Amino acid sequence: MRARLILENGGHTLSKRVDLDEVPAVGSIVLADRERRVVSVEPVDERGEVAVYLREDADDLMLQVVPEAHLARIELMKRDGWEVEEEDALMEWLMHRIDRQDEDEPVDPS
Repeated sequence: MRARLILENGGHTLSKRVDLDEVPAVGSIVLADRERRVVSVEPVDERGEVAVYLREDADDLMLQVVPEAHLARIELMKRDGWEVEEEDALMEWLMHRIDRQDEDEPVDPS
């Protein structure tokens, strides 16, 4: 069964096409970049595949707090075959966040 794994991550969508033995059930665990829970499954008849939506977890949220970590995570996922929708906009946004961190002055504790 051809499937498109979909992870909505920080307002951006990452997806990867894989072959699965069977259509996963909602609530089941699939191995994507790591084990992830399935939150929704939708057939995509015109492509002969299923869209499998995966749950974002605490690790994803933690990485989004630190833009450098978020950027590194996305680069690793791309190397593993994940596609990033609107990649240019996401990279621009992350670089803007990184640049802003560099410009911020530390708060004077006194």
